[in-house]
Amino acid sequence: MNATTNATPVHCQDCGLSKLCFPPSFDQQMLEEVAHAVGQIPVLPKGGVVYARGDAASALYAVRSGAVKTIIVDAQGEEQVTGFYLPGEVVGLEHLGQAQCITTAVALERSMLCALPIMSMSQLSRQLPALQQHLFQIMSSAMSADYQRMHLLTQHSAESRVASFLLSLMERHRKRRLDPLHLRLPMSRGDLGNHLGLALETVSRTLGALQQRGIVQVSGRHVDIVDENSLARLGGSQCA
Repeated sequence: MNATTNATPVHCQDCGLSKLCFPPSFDQQMLEEVAHAVGQIPVLPKGGVVYARGDAASALYAVRSGAVKTIIVDAQGEEQVTGFYLPGEVVGLEHLGQAQCITTAVALERSMLCALPIMSMSQLSRQLPALQQHLFQIMSSAMSADYQRMHLLTQHSAESRVASFLLSLMERHRKRRLDPLHLRLPMSRGDLGNHLGLALETVSRTLGALQQRGIVQVSGRHVDIVDENSLARLGGSQCA
């Protein structure tokens, strides 16, 4: 079932992630208007369910801390990881326009999230055009990420898939003003492999090969980028 909101007030204007969740043009008054509609759900432990497939699609969820994965189960009962979400990112956009949730969202580690009721956000977006445009941009980015992942699964080698994922994570770190060369993977190797269409052993072997070539340095879930240019070439990108 959906994680329920509690009575704890949410102060978007005091949150360091507000510029990621909402348009940079928002002033304090606009953030206060949005904050009235936002609820904070109880802290989720690792493995805690934010919402499950079949639940009423009543809210979007902004990650405040921790990390979340979304999954679907195919006709054969196999779990497929469809996405990973970090602080400042919004979970549940695929449910917009749906009566029920079509994925399940699970905390990868102890996580805090804010609930953004879809009906309230819809009403506010009509009053605040900047919010409506921002939501459209977030949805567009989510659709683009889905397309890129599908293209990745059919076109590229294991090295290219892993490199592309690391490059994407670096860009997400830049948006959060974190060091893009020092990454922490909140997901397990198994979840990462599932997401990229690779076996767990293949993910571990690929990271080991990238390390041997001097492109990355791996220590547990921490990945330091040593040679960004080589990583970009493997991932089909070019460094700025």
